[in-house]
Order: sequence, then structure tokens, then C-alpha cells
Amino acid sequence: MKIVFTGERGVVAPLTWGQRHVMRQRSALNLARVVATPPVLLPLAADAVAALVGRHEALRTRLIGPERPEELPADLADGVAELVRQQVSEGGTLPVEVLECSVEEAEASAVDARTRLVAAPFNHVGEWPLRVAVVVAENIVRHVVLVCSPLAVDDHGIELVVKDLGLLLRGALPVRSAAQPADDAEQQRTAGDLTDRAIRFWTSELRRVAPVTAPAGEPTAVTLRSVALGNAAHAIAERHGVRQSTVFLAAAAAVFGTVTGERTVAVRTVVTNRFYPDRRDVVAAIAQDGLVVLDLAVPAFGDLVQQTWRAVVRSHRFGRYDPDRLAKAVGGGVFARVDDRPLGHHEPPPAGPRPVGGCHLTIGRGEVTLHSDTTLVPVEESLRALENLLFTAAYQTKPERVGPTA
Repeated sequence: MKIVFTGERGVVAPLTWGQRHVMRQRSALNLARVVATPPVLLPLAADAVAALVGRHEALRTRLIGPERPEELPADLADGVAELVRQQVSEGGTLPVEVLECSVEEAEASAVDARTRLVAAPFNHVGEWPLRVAVVVAENIVRHVVLVCSPLAVDDHGIELVVKDLGLLLRGALPVRSAAQPADDAEQQRTAGDLTDRAIRFWTSELRRVAPVTAPAGEPTAVTLRSVALGNAAHAIAERHGVRQSTVFLAAAAAVFGTVTGERTVAVRTVVTNRFYPDRRDVVAAIAQDGLVVLDLAVPAFGDLVQQTWRAVVRSHRFGRYDPDRLAKAVGGGVFARVDDRPLGHHEPPPAGPRPVGGCHLTIGRGEVTLHSDTTLVPVEESLRALENLLFTAAYQTKPERVGPTA
């Protein structure tokens, strides 16, 4: 089935900083959600999807080049991104898969469609950045499967897409975001001061950190699943008035410092860039890397948690920047990377992801996954050390050293 969508305008614009950040990551994943729908007929679901695409320019945007867009290189990172433009189409048609099954098979059919649609990379020149499948049982729509390109939306952006689709399926009209990616891109062309501030912050913070040799080869991945681990982090977070992800970030830094023997640790985090009111409801890819540098020579883990919270807040002030300019200014620094977004909706990691600075920690509900080069960070030992640190901090009163001392 094909649906016809219409938006308010068509426009060509540069790429946004968030889109260029995604290109530089090289391993950004497609984002997928399975939406359980109210009992509606297929035509109403199709109308809701069409209205969704019409409202959000990010969902009807493709890439073009200066001459022959069909010959854009597969790797669009680094300076090539300067030559690429995004084209918002005023209207078009979007293919939608219709999957008919029994009521008992509906959920499994939706999960299968999600797995299949999320696996293939997007062709950003010839394909819309949204794939849709609709699961129908006994003539009633049961699920809508949405898969978005990471160039179109980030983790928070896809949640807004899901929310708006739910409202449209119920006949409500979502509040339209005033900000669109193409407008952001134009504003960022004259916002060099934000990048200047970010460069000063990153270079100043990185002077505190000893250089680390980048590891070679593929990482080893180990996942630790433990409900008790989440409970311990929750108890510590409640005690100190912070998010659980802040607790995990502090614990990860402490463990990295212990195994590497470094007193000061630099960690890349994810900055959502949504703390300003006009950015909160933007359906776009606006998240970028933040930098958190921590001094581990503190009396107790609680002190490190508080320091981590302050460092995270500080890093968010410098989370909007031109990623190419920043990369040239700070060089190819080697850090641990911790995905410290709110827990619960992270996509599974790709096969054999490249670690940043030897290790990449992803936090989910009830589990922690560490990808690491074992010559730099031993995987299983590190996860067990993180577990022991959190249990000790949550349930024992005796303060313990959390990292190397001076």
C-alpha cells in the first residue's frame, strides 16, 4: 500500500549539526518502535501516518548532492558532509507494508516486521527516512511498526513521533513543533559562537586527562543482566537526588579509572540538547556528544556521584556545536563512551561495534553492556567491579575508595 502525504512546504537546506554528528559516528543505528494502536480500520491508520509525515519535515527529507545525488559516497562523514544538502519535499508517497494475520499472531508479526525493517541501512538519497508496517487482524489494525533513520530523529525524537501517531489515531491533533531541521540548519550557519564556546570547554577539560593509546582490533562484548543492579542504582540515585544514569556514569568512570590506573577520566556522553523550551518537542536528530571529566580521588562514591551530576550539567551547556570544527580543534581524542540517556529505549548494539577509546558502555533496564578492547579494559572483571561498587554504595555504610588516589 502507498499513502499520499502533503506538508506545508518544500525546501533545500544544509545539514544540521546533529545530522553531521550522526555521520561522524559511522555506526549510528536505525530506531524502531512497535506502536500498539486503538481498534481502528486500515484507512484511518493510513490517514494518521500520512498526517504524521506531513506534520514533521524530518520524516519527508532526503539527501542531495551538488551535482549527481545518486553518486554520493557511502561514507558521508568528515568534509563530504559540507557538500551534502537535505531536501524537504512538500508532498509524496510513502510505501506501507500491510501484514494480515490472526489476533494471536499479531504481536509476533509486529516484532518480526520490526526486526526485518530495522536491519537494512537507509538509502538517504532515494528512500524516505521512515519505514512503516501495519499489522491487521480481523480487519482491525493492531500494531503500527515505525523505523526511522538516525539522520531523521534521535532517541527522543522517535518517542515524539510515537506520541503524535497515537494522538492522530485517536482523532486528536498534536501540537505542532515550531522548530524544523531545515530552519535549524540555517540558524546554525551563523551560530559560530556556540562552537567557539564548546571548543574552549573541550580543550580546557582535555588538558586534565592523560593521553591514551587507541586500541586496535575488534572489541569484546559482555552483558550483565541483574534486576538487583538496577535496584542498587535506584537507591543511590534517590539518596543523592540524581538520575540512575548519573549513578551508572559515576560507577563506570570509577571502574575505568581503577583498571587503567588513572586518577582523572574523560567520558563521552550523549547530550539530548532538549533542555531549552524551544528544543523540547523537536522531531529531529539534535543529540550530540558531551564531555564529562571526573577526578576520582574522592573520599566516597557519593561524592563522585555529586561531582558527576555537576559535570553532566556543565557538559550540557556546551552540547551544541559544529562537529567538524570541534573534531579538528580537539583531535582524535581517546575516551570511554557511556550512553547515559534515560533508561529503557536503547537499540541493540550492532555486530562488532568499534569502541571509542577502548570501551563503550550501554545502560538499559536491568542490564549493562560493555564493549571493550580487552588489552585496555577487561570486560567481565569491569562489569563485576561495577556491580560490586554499586552494591557496596547502596547497602553498606562504610565509605570505600572509588578510584586511584594521587
